[in-house]
Amino acid sequence: MYVFGEIDKSSTVIENNIVNYTQNLTTSSVGIQSIKIVSGSISSSYWDSLNVLFYTSGSSQYPGETRLGTPSSNLSIQPTRGEQFLTKYHGYPSSSVIQIPSQYYGEKIQEGSFQFTDLNNTDNSSNNPIIIDDGFGNLYSTNAHHSQSTNANSSSDNYVGNIFYDKGLAVITETGSWSGSVDYSDLATNYTLKFDSHNTIRTHEYNVNLLPQDYNLTMNYSIRNVLSGSSIPFSLATSTIASTYTGSDFQPYITAINLYQNDDYDGPVMQATLPRPIRVSDKINTRFKIRLDI
Repeated sequence: MYVFGEIDKSSTVIENNIVNYTQNLTTSSVGIQSIKIVSGSISSSYWDSLNVLFYTSGSSQYPGETRLGTPSSNLSIQPTRGEQFLTKYHGYPSSSVIQIPSQYYGEKIQEGSFQFTDLNNTDNSSNNPIIIDDGFGNLYSTNAHHSQSTNANSSSDNYVGNIFYDKGLAVITETGSWSGSVDYSDLATNYTLKFDSHNTIRTHEYNVNLLPQDYNLTMNYSIRNVLSGSSIPFSLATSTIASTYTGSDFQPYITAINLYQNDDYDGPVMQATLPRPIRVSDKINTRFKIRLDI
């Protein structure tokens, strides 16, 4: 009977899987913050930080008006190429910043999934302002009254801000008019957010192969009987295997597999608990596949 065995490392499989989860949040969701920045008066230090990080001359430059291939407001059609357009907002000290904690977006907000809906403001037809991202870090409104190319992201004139996917930051920098009575500076007080989180799960798959002659005994106390007439506390020394488990037909069941570091057997680094006990075969090999998601 073997107590410990080695895993065949050549059979180990490691793969990465992207997991997305749709988040639906509101201004009352834990950790969501909105900050109004007004030049020279309110939260201007936030703008100083944003300007240094994203909007100064060292940030990415927009190469020209050749950004998209086929303009479209249909969200199911993705542009063939694009870049985040930052230079439009150099020197705009007034904006609204929405901060989203990483507990919601994971590694980043999935590109092309962000949607902001303002709840405090409507136009004359009771439509709420809606702002989405174009998949490249630019924000634009899908239902603005003042726009180019039918509210599509085909013109930089329609951009109203930026989203920084891996930072959880959405910045509305446009201060002009969304409709005749609503300015973009009026937004981001009461709203809903919808986006997909992005997480990478690394899966390790280990193969544990048992030969018929391996692990064919058990140390489980439940198979033992106390010696007749013994008054000493129950232990291996004061008990014997019950006759039911001494025949040739008996094979133990496996309920858990412990994985240890090499040459360190004081405590397992992981335990795989089986969904049901598995009887060890004394005729053919038994193989267990253990999957660990990290």
